[in-house]
Amino acid sequence: MGEGRFEDDRKAAWTAFLHAHARMVTRLSADLDEANLISLGSYDVLVQLSENNGKLRLKELVNRVVLSQPGLSRRVAKMEGNRLVERLNDPADGRGVIVHITRAGRAALRRASVLHIAGIEREFTSQITDHEAAVLAAVFARLEAAGDNVGRRSGSDGDRAPTVDDAAGPGDPPEDSVGLGQDRGGPLEDRGLPLQDRGVSDRRKAAQAARQRRGGADRGPGSRN
Repeated sequence: MGEGRFEDDRKAAWTAFLHAHARMVTRLSADLDEANLISLGSYDVLVQLSENNGKLRLKELVNRVVLSQPGLSRRVAKMEGNRLVERLNDPADGRGVIVHITRAGRAALRRASVLHIAGIEREFTSQITDHEAAVLAAVFARLEAAGDNVGRRSGSDGDRAPTVDDAAGPGDPPEDSVGLGQDRGGPLEDRGLPLQDRGVSDRRKAAQAARQRRGGADRGPGSRN
């Protein structure tokens, strides 16, 4: 892949990625707000809980949420006030807290997911071809895996546990990060997240499968091994 200096097509790709990301997330967040559904940040928290048997330790939730982490404990407290989650004492850690999704939280997540997935389809998946989707999946899986490797070498991966209120100002943090998606079909907790929200191993498998599909398409039906 070479050194890949920040210039020419690489610079253009990075700049376009940032602008497209910001525009899509702004619209996805506005979709939920205008429909008086849960915020995108609350959606993030509920997705992570739903994908982990309905509960996570607060320090684990900090490492799993995709949106802004600062002020997470205040967000969870606000969500508890809205009966979307409940906070329980961690029996394994006297000072720890377990965050558990409630029935009302699952219902709110289901309602929001219908509109949110429609927004993702409008803003992203309908705008790219199957081939582009496979390429993007492989590229971003590789980039995330590379980032995880850097984190492990620096000793930060897995043990990353910043204070849940670090660098947070008053109120909720701005929700200016990546949009999430939850599949519409079937029980919400059984359907899983889109590729970007799964574990690294799943993303690697998907990327490998995408490369194999592309290789088969390139060889054509009449080719020989």
